[in-house]
Amino acid sequence: MSGIMIGAIVIGGILFVLIIIPRTMMAIISAGLKGKKAPTPHKPSAARIVSGKKTVLYFYTPPCGACKIQEPIMTRVKKIFPDAVFKIDASKNPEAARAYGVMGVPFLAFIADGKLASAKAGVQRESTILAFLS
Repeated sequence: MSGIMIGAIVIGGILFVLIIIPRTMMAIISAGLKGKKAPTPHKPSAARIVSGKKTVLYFYTPPCGACKIQEPIMTRVKKIFPDAVFKIDASKNPEAARAYGVMGVPFLAFIADGKLASAKAGVQRESTILAFLS
């Protein structure tokens, strides 16, 4: 095998371990929570979640590159729905991140009627978030 082919295999393996496995685990964990009472370890969002109103929890970390793409989207959504969007630094709120199965950011938890409706990892379109909150 050539050096280029070995390098490609190594890079593929690293990507698999760093991206595919955590996203798969997040999907499994969030699927297990779907339809169940939403956890409320994040105090600022707890009252809204308990009230049953639609809520979006946006988990991020400051050094996250994809979060820098998601950030302006969330800012625009928050201007339209100021009380429905909560920005949570996963590195400073590990208990909240664990409760929702966050293993990578950006991660959005969509909550309705006090229950987790869905959860999505990676950058999400503004239209997806607005459709949920509308």
